[in-house]
Amino acid sequence: MNIFKIYYDWYEGEHEETLVGKEVEKEQFLTDLIKAKDFAESMTGVKIDWNDKEPYVGRGYVVECLPEYYEQIIWYLTNKLGYIDCCFDEDISYKVDDNYYEEKPHIGLEEKEETIKWTPIDVTLTNDKV
Repeated sequence: MNIFKIYYDWYEGEHEETLVGKEVEKEQFLTDLIKAKDFAESMTGVKIDWNDKEPYVGRGYVVECLPEYYEQIIWYLTNKLGYIDCCFDEDISYKVDDNYYEEKPHIGLEEKEETIKWTPIDVTLTNDKV
């Protein structure tokens, strides 16, 4: 699976980014992204009934602004072309450590806070069962 980052920056510091994944090469993703862009452009100015309970994404919008245009692109990639919306938490990592002072390696969880917190999860789980 390849993961691609799509983002926009708008005025007043508004920023949005999405990671989408699919088993495609970069060239195919670029082709699909152009299809999604063309779809979003076709939705520009299409009026919808705001009383309808269906979401507007994929059906058009009244205001032509970058965040809504971006949402249409993401909607098309995930709903029409089968991309997966991926999440990445930069504050959490899992580390395999050779654990020099112990007999066997451990897998641990690193969480970013003010400092990095290391918790060896395989030792913690074993000790909790005792």
